[in-house]
Amino acid sequence: MKPRCHTNQDIMQHIDPTKKVRVYRNLHRKCVSVKQDGIVKCWTTNVVLKDCKFIISKAGQKRVRDEKKKNVHAFVEGYLADVRKTDEQAGLTWTESYYNPYRTDTFQDKETGRSITSAKFVDIWVDETISHVMSHKSK
Repeated sequence: MKPRCHTNQDIMQHIDPTKKVRVYRNLHRKCVSVKQDGIVKCWTTNVVLKDCKFIISKAGQKRVRDEKKKNVHAFVEGYLADVRKTDEQAGLTWTESYYNPYRTDTFQDKETGRSITSAKFVDIWVDETISHVMSHKSK
């Protein structure tokens, strides 16, 4: 059984912090899965990443649309962040981002509708019913 982590510090115990991770919303476990080197290392309800890319597999997206059944095909990829350092960054504002495979082709800024492909920092958390993806944008 994979460990369930509560903080980025907990996650650090299960990954190599010098390598990127891919995270995605796990609909069955109602959490975020943290993957490294193609293997799920742990689960969490919150993770903060830096130097991020938003990745969508077009083949997976097509399969969701054709079959009307969700599958794992959208990720945020980056390095685990030191949460204290994100709080110290001057000039950061945060915006909520989202991805809906039935309505959008990319992750989008919820406020402006613009596509998002990368961000300096991303804060992802989930609860029983919803997930949130907050991404950094410069002022």
